[in-house]
Amino acid sequence: MSWKRNYFASGSGAGGSGGVSGSGMQGILTPRTMTSIAPSKGLSNEPGQNSCFLNSALQVLWHLDIFRRSFRQLTTHKCMEDSCIFCALKSIFAQFQYSSEKVLPSDAFRSALAKTFQDEQRFQLGIMDDAAECFENILMRIHFHIADETKEDICTARHCIPHQKFAMTLFEQCVCSSCGASSDPLPFIQMVHYISTTSLCNQAVKMLESREKATPGMFGELLRNASMGDLRNCPSQCGQQLRMARVLLNSPEIIAIGLVWDSDHSDLAEDVIHTLGTCLRLGDLFYRVTEEKARRSELYLVGMVCYYGKHYSTFFFQTKIRRWMYFDDAHVKEVSLPPPLSNRNLCSLLNIHSSIYVSCLIVNKHSYKMTFFN
Repeated sequence: MSWKRNYFASGSGAGGSGGVSGSGMQGILTPRTMTSIAPSKGLSNEPGQNSCFLNSALQVLWHLDIFRRSFRQLTTHKCMEDSCIFCALKSIFAQFQYSSEKVLPSDAFRSALAKTFQDEQRFQLGIMDDAAECFENILMRIHFHIADETKEDICTARHCIPHQKFAMTLFEQCVCSSCGASSDPLPFIQMVHYISTTSLCNQAVKMLESREKATPGMFGELLRNASMGDLRNCPSQCGQQLRMARVLLNSPEIIAIGLVWDSDHSDLAEDVIHTLGTCLRLGDLFYRVTEEKARRSELYLVGMVCYYGKHYSTFFFQTKIRRWMYFDDAHVKEVSLPPPLSNRNLCSLLNIHSSIYVSCLIVNKHSYKMTFFN
């Protein structure tokens, strides 16, 4: 069932039939000009390397101003020599900043990543892997290198960028509104907020059945409802069926949302695109938010990692030129979108193929808010 076709008027998207580099991109992607303030660079991915998932994660980290500026200030770390993610990231960032080459190799980082995760048999040379999980694991390795002995779930080091900027400090709990019983709170920290795309689309149907039309503020509520999980019995066995509620205890500056697909051939690809919003309030995303600053926070879409044809690519907002860019390994193009950024022109951007899967969304705080264009 396509909830999008039922609830959106025809023409709200601009679906194409070509592949990522085909005719569906005409009028949307334009060649990168050499006069931009800070020309973005591509990353190489030779046949057999299968490094597109890593290249997408690296482009996200580099173009996140908050991360890039904070990481630049770090100078000391626990070095692991040829398997040191910190050193590898410093190296590729220096090349992004100073190299005159338009395309940079990511081989050294790929090698360090493979050696780091050799025991787990993840991110090994020549083998495709998941971009969102790669992004998450890079963050945790940065924590390891700079916080050293501090545990992942209780890190309070002020210089730890992953925990200070990305980490969501949460607890889950069931509370019965009938008898008042509650389950023991389960505290945890997550770098990426994973959500099932099937649940996302099912919740979209339910929410739109109870209102006249989709609204911009619906996105956070939709994500919250989709991440509540299955019904559970009341802790006191009173007969009520409850869903788990998540409470946010801090105020992260960057939220990464990983979209989990049931298969590589899901028929929900187009529907998921139409659920996406461009603004996210933390108070909508979670059942409760304890910090006043977090309750007032509005975060804006700045990046998307997409998957199509066993290949990852990335859209990201480049703040210096105030334009969206498209990164497909070595290929970098500027995105032409009419202002302001909305669900409608977001759909125009992503509907380049009926089977393009959005793998990860990046939202963060920034002062220019929705004024993306001059």
